[in-house]
Amino acid sequence: MASKPVVIFGAGATKACGGPLTNEILFKLFRNQQTLEREGFLSLLNDFLVDSFNLPKQVMQRTREHYPGLPLLLSLLDVSIDKKQPLGSQWGTDNLVHIRDALEYGVFALLERELRRLSANYYYDLFQMLINGPAQPEVISLNYDIIADNSMIALCEQSGREPGFPDYGCDLATAFYRDRPKFGTLLKIHGSLNWLYCPGCHRLELGISEASLNTVKVLNELYQDNPLEARYGCHGSPCSECGTYVRPVMITPTHSKDYRNPHIAGIWYKAERLLREADRVIIIGYSLPEDDVDVIYMLKRGLDGLRRRSPEMITVVEYDDQHRDVSTHPTGLRYRSLFGEHIDWRTEGFKNWIVRHQQQNANPVDGPIQ
Repeated sequence: MASKPVVIFGAGATKACGGPLTNEILFKLFRNQQTLEREGFLSLLNDFLVDSFNLPKQVMQRTREHYPGLPLLLSLLDVSIDKKQPLGSQWGTDNLVHIRDALEYGVFALLERELRRLSANYYYDLFQMLINGPAQPEVISLNYDIIADNSMIALCEQSGREPGFPDYGCDLATAFYRDRPKFGTLLKIHGSLNWLYCPGCHRLELGISEASLNTVKVLNELYQDNPLEARYGCHGSPCSECGTYVRPVMITPTHSKDYRNPHIAGIWYKAERLLREADRVIIIGYSLPEDDVDVIYMLKRGLDGLRRRSPEMITVVEYDDQHRDVSTHPTGLRYRSLFGEHIDWRTEGFKNWIVRHQQQNANPVDGPIQ
């Protein structure tokens, strides 16, 4: 029986629970603009998109394909701000900084809305099966939504343990977090909606939003101590230590990702080390896009030993209604080139993969099911 299982979540895992994929965020955001608008953020972002990306002025006339890809949009903003060059005559650097803030708020607001409306929580179901095995959940997440976080916190409390938080693998300064016991490991290599970073003194804090409140006592207590909503406002929020305005920690899906944040750099190191020590890895909802070089590099280095020893202990869970095998599916081909053709390739999707294990009373840690 495996003693060191690691689960890796991509955006498809959140999609299976009812959350949005990256290319759906802008479309859904503006379809709900009236309810999500705050301090003119979305109106400003809308004006920029209409002027710079030729969107129809009427939101209801737009399809998802009208919107620029979120990685492209963020990349252009980041490059322009970094070079201090305008994007057109009406959009100077100062305006672009505000648009970047508006986009961060939009991502936060849309994901918060979707968190309230999840159709299911297969994260929780998986963690529940994992703690019946030999170890607490050890997770690497490529997402900055907080479904995994809340699921681990809820499971910790509901399993009779002293209420606590996952070990995020970074130096969170929030006393409420530091003083609580830790349950499992959750390494969020792209940051998290509920982390707030001070670029002045490098302080990292943990907060929570109203959408996350439920019957879990420790979450409700954290909300009283450090609510998130104010931190995503136009006026921002100063660091409690040095007064510098804090920023959310979201390494957004740009083509030029910036991992220089010292906390994020440390998490990446721990994630690769976790993979090196694993003898069972489950990758859910990550399509391994070829331009995601940093993640591919980490997986290649971290899982090379497991690939050589037991490639069948690398499970990849994707959804494909055609159920193509690893040698004909585009995502399967990318995984095959990294880890070989003997990986445990699953095309039933997160939901059905979980259901099959539940029906067979099988633990995902134990290896592939037939």
